[in-house]
Amino acid sequence: MKKSKKKSSISTKEKQRSLIELLKNHGAKIYEELDNGEFPKFSIPSRSVSNIVYDQKLRQYILGNNSAIRSAKNSSQLRSFTQLVWLAFFANRLTQEKKSSTLRDVYYSSQAFEIDFEDQGESDNIIVDLEAVLARPREDFHVFPEERSSIFGDLDIEYTVPGYEGKKMNLSNHPDGYAIGPSLTSA
Repeated sequence: MKKSKKKSSISTKEKQRSLIELLKNHGAKIYEELDNGEFPKFSIPSRSVSNIVYDQKLRQYILGNNSAIRSAKNSSQLRSFTQLVWLAFFANRLTQEKKSSTLRDVYYSSQAFEIDFEDQGESDNIIVDLEAVLARPREDFHVFPEERSSIFGDLDIEYTVPGYEGKKMNLSNHPDGYAIGPSLTSA
């Protein structure tokens, strides 16, 4: 049993290291394009219906190979490009500091950095864009849908986060359920 506990803990740490490396690589690519006198750009997998395919191995629908380019060169894309770069910075910060945020908190945090979103819906869409660019769910970069989301049921989990490694609990132990956060999603 101890072997699988260690493996889970390592895979969680590796997942975080891998995400930070991925974010750094995207940042380095932007820097390199600027250094070469080019306008930086992102390739974002298309989320259109025609680009959704069923993956037999995963047994779920995934995005296909079609993508769109978001570039700082196109003035109509500059705003969303900047928002996406800021969100990648914010996701990197959350991940490195082992903190989490809700979709709503991301929207309000952007105001502190003077990143303008028309409303939370626009902010949420940029988060979905970052998920597509990184090919990772937002929970991997510590952004969660709602602060009060919880889970309840006859399910035994084992924590893998530092300080709680190996601690087991049944999710039906509390009548209100347990809040879904980074520690629960990695259990």
